[in-house]
Amino acid sequence: MIHLPELFIQRMHDQLGVEAPDFFTALDQPPPVSIRLHHSKGRCPFPLNMPVPWSKLGYYLEDRPSFHLDPHWHGGAYYVQEATSMILDAMLSTLVTDKQPRIWVDLCAAPGGKSGILASHLGPGDILLANEVVSGRRSVLRENLTKAGYMNTFISGYPSHVFDAPFADIMLIDAPCAGEGMMRKDPEAIRQWSPSLVQSCCGMQRQIVSEAIRALKEGGLLIYSTCSYSEEENLSNILHFTNTLPLQSIAVNFPEDWGLTTLEKQSVSGYQLFPHKVRGEGLFIAVLQKTAVESDNRGKSKKIISPFASADQMIGSIFKSSNHFQFRKNNVVFQFVTAEAEPKASELLMHLPAAEAIAEAGECKGKDVIPSHFVAMSDIPITHEGILDLDLDTALDYLQRSTNLSPALEAPGWYLIRYHQTILGWAKRTQQGWKNHYPMAWRLRNR
Repeated sequence: MIHLPELFIQRMHDQLGVEAPDFFTALDQPPPVSIRLHHSKGRCPFPLNMPVPWSKLGYYLEDRPSFHLDPHWHGGAYYVQEATSMILDAMLSTLVTDKQPRIWVDLCAAPGGKSGILASHLGPGDILLANEVVSGRRSVLRENLTKAGYMNTFISGYPSHVFDAPFADIMLIDAPCAGEGMMRKDPEAIRQWSPSLVQSCCGMQRQIVSEAIRALKEGGLLIYSTCSYSEEENLSNILHFTNTLPLQSIAVNFPEDWGLTTLEKQSVSGYQLFPHKVRGEGLFIAVLQKTAVESDNRGKSKKIISPFASADQMIGSIFKSSNHFQFRKNNVVFQFVTAEAEPKASELLMHLPAAEAIAEAGECKGKDVIPSHFVAMSDIPITHEGILDLDLDTALDYLQRSTNLSPALEAPGWYLIRYHQTILGWAKRTQQGWKNHYPMAWRLRNR
């Protein structure tokens, strides 16, 4: 039986009333396991018999497999994600119904699960900025976004006070919180909980929103979420935001049989997912719209240090249609976006010049072009045709950075490594044998 803090138990009894026994019974059950398929290369070896109601790509699994021993997971074909977080998918389907170019911002983005949902909703001219201020978490975010091969996605590590001029059309703030919704899954969430932590998180959430909201354009949407149940972090914060900032609450209609609880207070509303009503953990989510913007434009640079341009001959040789993309050099690596999204990408860089495109084409070394891992993980048509299909054991060897890939003598050159239609990365055949180009920092351990 889960041992919860007494003050938390008392508060939830006061908060839920007659529903409290069902809530605590749910917390004593094993947490459900769920995954979200990649929107363009989704596949997995598990039976997908139980869809998540609010996500067209989400599924519950019967048990928790060893994901790190599945090459599809390493290839970004699916993402292990808590089911209630996927409510963002349904919310975006309701809120965003046209294809006008936009800049999207995921302000507290690590580890990248919700960024992946945002990426699946991008239009051809859209740009997504995945921002994470904590450097260690940002490295995990980069890994997950790269393995997914998300085009037109940037990464940055700006604190919220830097966002001081309007450029974003949609902003997600999945705010740092007391983590009450993770108590069933994470014992640390129980150990660290206290009323003072809730109050501290509430103050931090208010500061983050009050600073970051300056980056939202007039009419832009702010989606605010936490994985807590406390009114202080959730609905009371939404009311505070509308009372102190140029924001108004926006109602969203969800099907009743999904089991969401609609919370209302004065003129604002939000939505709570409770584990005794849905199959998942705890999540709160609400939508706000900005009604006015400040006139100060200090956050906008006069020019981009390294603007986008057409590909040079060497780096362009990777792609079948390099004219579909625009490139910029960042140190020795060429980053790129689609030509349709270049205007929004340049607009973003005028405000946040240190943002980096996840899409890297590669680098030139002498007369050779070293293709990036991102090119392998994306579904971009490339000129390279060599593919090496591996069985499970050899695929896991590759992910450990083994060079024992194939007994057959393949022709020299670059090869995409593939397992059951999922690309895992690059290897190069030389006269001396195979060279494994899977990123060293991401190699499979503890096999």
